[in-house]
Amino acid sequence: MADSKSLIPFYSSFYNDENGLRAAIMAIPIIGGQLDLLLSSPGQKFVEERLRYLIDELQNEMSAVQEHLINKDFIGKEEGFDLIQKTFIATAKTRQREKLKVFAQILRGGLTLKEKTHDPELYLRIVDELTVKELEVALLLYEVKEIRKIIIEEKRENQHGMTNDPYWFSKHYTQYSRDELEYILPRIANTGLIKEFVGSAIGNGGWQYNPTPLFKDFISFIENNE
Repeated sequence: MADSKSLIPFYSSFYNDENGLRAAIMAIPIIGGQLDLLLSSPGQKFVEERLRYLIDELQNEMSAVQEHLINKDFIGKEEGFDLIQKTFIATAKTRQREKLKVFAQILRGGLTLKEKTHDPELYLRIVDELTVKELEVALLLYEVKEIRKIIIEEKRENQHGMTNDPYWFSKHYTQYSRDELEYILPRIANTGLIKEFVGSAIGNGGWQYNPTPLFKDFISFIENNE
């Protein structure tokens, strides 16, 4: 992956190369000069560190891949170029190491991809859109409902029907509050990873979610590339 490291200065210096953007930043009253200094020097250093972390993670991912599994046609096509470029751009925008690890898994999957049913760019966009906490909640819901096959159907006091997911998960995983889950779960649903189940069996009319086929494909892709 030595060639990948040569891309670090290119992607980390995007602010310095945008003269129009720099002029607009510097025109901001009072703080413009300080913002320009932050974005042009330490800001570039932060981006370089993120890119180096991604590349280290990608090296780890690729170290277990046999050469005959590499999709060399994909690397030489526009799709391969776009995935690599978008991964580097997404990396430059986040300080969250957990997301960078998933980015490396997605890129590894794209470089060894054989099945056309997968869309690595879609997976990348989904992870890019979610916060780390939202991604954690999504993976927890997948583990509970798809891997452990837990059916959430306990009764709430003074309420008929099944309990809702924000209540159940906040009760069993106290690091998440019910209020924040009522915000987070619809956000995850908007990505297509989970789908809300609404029916008369649920006393409150909704708030239960199940993993979608897209979520199952995503997990398969980043874990086994099947």
